[in-house]
Amino acid sequence: MSRSLTWDSLSVPLQPWIRTAVEVQGFDKMTPVQAATIPLLTGNKDVVVDSVTGSGKTVAFVVPVLERIVAEKANTGTVKKGHFHTLILSPTRELAKQTQQVFASFLEQYTGSGPIRTQLLVGTDARSSRDDVSSFLEDRPLVLIGTPGRVHDFLQNPKVKTASCNMAILDEADRLLDVSFLKDVERILRVLPKQRRTGLFSATIGSAGDHIFKTGLRNPVKITVNSKAAAPSTIAFNYCVVTPETKLQQLLHVLNNYRFKKCIVYFPTCISVQYFYAFITYLQSKTAGRYLDSDTQVYSLHGKLQTSSRMKTLDKFTEDLRTSVLLTTDVAARGIDIPDVDLVLQMDPPTDADFFLHRCGRTGRFNRIGKAVTFLNAGREEDYVPFMAVKNVELVEAPELLSTTLDTAEFYSTIQHWMLEDRARFDHAVRSYVAFIRYYSNHAASSIFRLQTLDYVGLCRLFGLFRLPRMPEITRHFKDEDPERPGEKITFGDGWLVDPPVDIDNYKYADPKREEARVKELANLQKINDKKKLKFELKKKNMAWSNNSTSKEGKAKRREKMQLKRKAIEAELERNGGDDSSADDDEVTNDWKSEIIESRKKRKQDNGMQGSFDDL
Repeated sequence: MSRSLTWDSLSVPLQPWIRTAVEVQGFDKMTPVQAATIPLLTGNKDVVVDSVTGSGKTVAFVVPVLERIVAEKANTGTVKKGHFHTLILSPTRELAKQTQQVFASFLEQYTGSGPIRTQLLVGTDARSSRDDVSSFLEDRPLVLIGTPGRVHDFLQNPKVKTASCNMAILDEADRLLDVSFLKDVERILRVLPKQRRTGLFSATIGSAGDHIFKTGLRNPVKITVNSKAAAPSTIAFNYCVVTPETKLQQLLHVLNNYRFKKCIVYFPTCISVQYFYAFITYLQSKTAGRYLDSDTQVYSLHGKLQTSSRMKTLDKFTEDLRTSVLLTTDVAARGIDIPDVDLVLQMDPPTDADFFLHRCGRTGRFNRIGKAVTFLNAGREEDYVPFMAVKNVELVEAPELLSTTLDTAEFYSTIQHWMLEDRARFDHAVRSYVAFIRYYSNHAASSIFRLQTLDYVGLCRLFGLFRLPRMPEITRHFKDEDPERPGEKITFGDGWLVDPPVDIDNYKYADPKREEARVKELANLQKINDKKKLKFELKKKNMAWSNNSTSKEGKAKRREKMQLKRKAIEAELERNGGDDSSADDDEVTNDWKSEIIESRKKRKQDNGMQGSFDDL
């Protein structure tokens, strides 16, 4: 290690207690990104930091924030009540909490006279934004760390003043500047002082594009570390070619035979995490460790969980000293630093190639050795290997990780037996299947991940389904013919994968209330004599999940569009109303509403056909 990476070589001397904190946490040397960033951000420069995952970016902004607080004497009472010194934005609650914990580890060594406190601002089921304001006014924290939505709500309170904010840090800036967060981030930065220092940090900052210029940077310095080799050298990037129906078995085989302390398994959707977590824990308890060692601790984490549950799960997984596995989604893909994670498994590649590195970067951090394994379905998906090679990520096949003696029939029978115990599990599996299809259809590498080449039957067996769900995608792309035996069908007819078919009418819910409601609904359908009405009811009942969700999304978009139209018309009426009385305004408003109603009626009456058909 070169002399330039020692902490004593910094051009900006550190506070003695910060130097002690660095030593206590075992950071003997600086990483390149820390050596380049700390002097600039501690000084008077804005920075845009593009550095590989696990390179120490959090410490690279924590140290300058604390140094500037002390240098500007913000901790001695110069910051008034209702004011704060630094704002740090993170895309997820987990990352925000982790950042606060890094500050806490440094402040344990603080020996100054005035207090330096931090406050976490994330949406939870236990605290409201008003509670956050009350705590803020009472504790007077100098550093606020939070997610964009909650921070924006917090700053709307008139008791919160932004005039003293001297620094703004955007952690995982490319994510904060994408479409889902951009508006909130812009509103937040707009109310902060223009003369502040700003820092943008990410492993894939290039994907933010021109949006970085919307953050108010003033003559920034760009710091790029390891740009040519985008993939960290401490991670072994591997892939395994599998079939969809054996994917879960191969996952369990790897978890049972590869030695690790902590492993993170990434699934494509929240509902698939819920579903497979339920089945894997069932296997652990019922098969005496045949598929997964009963001593292995399994956790699940996804975006549908309440915030308090997510925090507790992450804390338990982090602090667990036993062999443990976390089943999760991309909610835990960015910035999360969990010690001893030496294996990352991806059930499917992410839809966004940038997330591939973020996921894999949960292992091999701070020069530790890690392994990242990605499952690819046999066939077209194998083209993902050269696709990632273009992005400087070399994937090496690792067939030795897989089992060659799987009893697929017995495993499928086990999951079906579990499924038949409760109809709710079948419903859950169908929703998981449909969610996966939608996920797959939104893949950025659409030339590789194509619905036309997807193994729909193998995917059904992965989820333990005994019948193909009714979906437009299956109707459009699925061909019920065995490629190895031309002329023979894959299914047993009507989408059934088992023979004899399951008696759907007598397939019961374990929950008595749900079962009672199902029996009543079935009885009502049997009473309907009108064939047309019965056909309508059955069509409604059996509507494809994808159609149903698409319809809801369409309605929401149309409702939002109508509201924007209404607001625009009302604004135009206000501008043109002049000195007219309120009664006149009401009359005009009613007029345009009536016109809209009339025009809708006309559109309904005009079905697009023209001419007279009386003589037909």
